[in-house]
Amino acid sequence: MGMSQVTRQIKDSLDGMPVHVRQLAEMFRKHGQKQQRNTGRVDDLDATDVPEALRDGWKKDSWHTPDRVVGTGKSNRPYPAEYLDADYIEQHIRRFDGGATRFYKQDSLGKYGPGNAGTTFVFPTSEIDSIIESAGGNRERLGEMLGLGKDFFEPGTTIVRADFSYDEIAGGNLRMPRGNEGGANAQWIPGGYLPEGIPEAVFTVNPSSTGANPSVGGTWGQFSEFTP
Repeated sequence: MGMSQVTRQIKDSLDGMPVHVRQLAEMFRKHGQKQQRNTGRVDDLDATDVPEALRDGWKKDSWHTPDRVVGTGKSNRPYPAEYLDADYIEQHIRRFDGGATRFYKQDSLGKYGPGNAGTTFVFPTSEIDSIIESAGGNRERLGEMLGLGKDFFEPGTTIVRADFSYDEIAGGNLRMPRGNEGGANAQWIPGGYLPEGIPEAVFTVNPSSTGANPSVGGTWGQFSEFTP
């Protein structure tokens, strides 16, 4: 069976899935169409639940596996361009053309501000509503899907949703997470996806962004209270 048949079958099988999953399949299909590449497919990636697209975008004979990248430890992890194909990175960042979204606990936002040591992890605004919908109103499930922890959206906690425009995130050097960021936790894996296949990126957030008082907002970002 040819590669085009395989990618077509994968795409067709996901037609009934949420938007963010279908978009992941479409990205994989486009990678399969590339005729000239500086990478080879890597089938032995050993991180848990690595998205299929990552297997096709991993540079052959680079860092070998995501586990090796993770294992170098915070502050030592290499730049994504060292182990990811340039086209893969470009396609991933383009998913944020419609802006980026982030969730904060209001207490933490008021105390520490919108970034962790100047950077913040974000999700594509164009896909976040379908991701929320796929959680089916289950707060714990949504927290786990977004890598925030199952108790993040617990009742009684005031949650703030921040939506950043494309100009804001582009001006903040939107990029693939390296895993050295202050907000990178134990769920972080290389490739710009959470273990459940939800895309993420990071950017350098403007210190004037604020959501401590959602009714005021800031010079960057639109902040509003959020209830799952």
